[in-house]
Amino acid sequence: MRGPPAFSRRSFLVVGSLFASAGLARLITPTLHTIDHEPDLEQALPQHIDDWQMVASPLIQVGVSADSSPSTDQPYNQSILRAYANPRGEMIQLAVAWGRQQRQEVKIHRPELCYPAQGFRVLNLQDTTFAVRTPAGIPIIGKRMLTQDRNGQLEAVSYWIRIGGIYSDNAWRTRLHIVQEGLAGRIPDGVLVRVSQRIPQGTDLAPIYQRQEAFAARLVALTNAGARALLVR
Repeated sequence: MRGPPAFSRRSFLVVGSLFASAGLARLITPTLHTIDHEPDLEQALPQHIDDWQMVASPLIQVGVSADSSPSTDQPYNQSILRAYANPRGEMIQLAVAWGRQQRQEVKIHRPELCYPAQGFRVLNLQDTTFAVRTPAGIPIIGKRMLTQDRNGQLEAVSYWIRIGGIYSDNAWRTRLHIVQEGLAGRIPDGVLVRVSQRIPQGTDLAPIYQRQEAFAARLVALTNAGARALLVR
C-alpha cells in the first residue's frame, strides 16, 4: 500500500507546526503582574524631604508623560514631576515615572535617549551606586549624566531604572530580563527615579551628584512602605 501523498505529509507537518506554535505562544504568554495593588504616587511621595520643600517651579522639566493607556510613546501609568527648594535657594527637580507593564515594545524610556529627543546633548554618562539599598540589602546602581540644551545651559542628572527585580544599567539587560520574566509567565513593572539640577558652567559636579543622590535616598526613606515598593525592590 502506498503511503500518503507528499503534499499531504507536508500539509500535515505545516498544520502540526502551526498548532504547536500556537500552543507554545499561549503557554509562554505572560499573565501574572508583579504588582497587584497600585499606590497613588502623587499622594505617597513626600512634599518635605528634610529641609527641601516642594515648590512651584518656573523651569520646564524634561518630561515623562503619563497616559491612560500606556503605549510605546507613553509607557507610564503614573508620572510625577516636582521641584523642591531648600532655604539656601538651591532647587532640585524630581521625576518619578512608573509603568505597570514592561514589554519589549512598551518600557521605560532611558534618560540618555529621552533628553536628546527633547533637544539636549549628553556630554557625559557614567555608572553610580546610590546610597539606597533594596530590602535584600543590595545597592542600587544607576547613572550620572551631564547634559546641555540648545542655549548652552547645563543640567546634571542622577537616575535609576528598576525593571521588575533588577536595576537596569543598559538596554540589552532590560530586554533580556523582560524576556526571562515573560518565559516565566510574569509581566514586570518598571520605574524611573530621576533627580536633576540646572547648573552654571564650571560647576564642580561631585557635590552636585552627591546632593542629588542623598536627596533620592531620603525620598525613598520618607515614602510610605506601599509606594516605596515601586521605587525600590
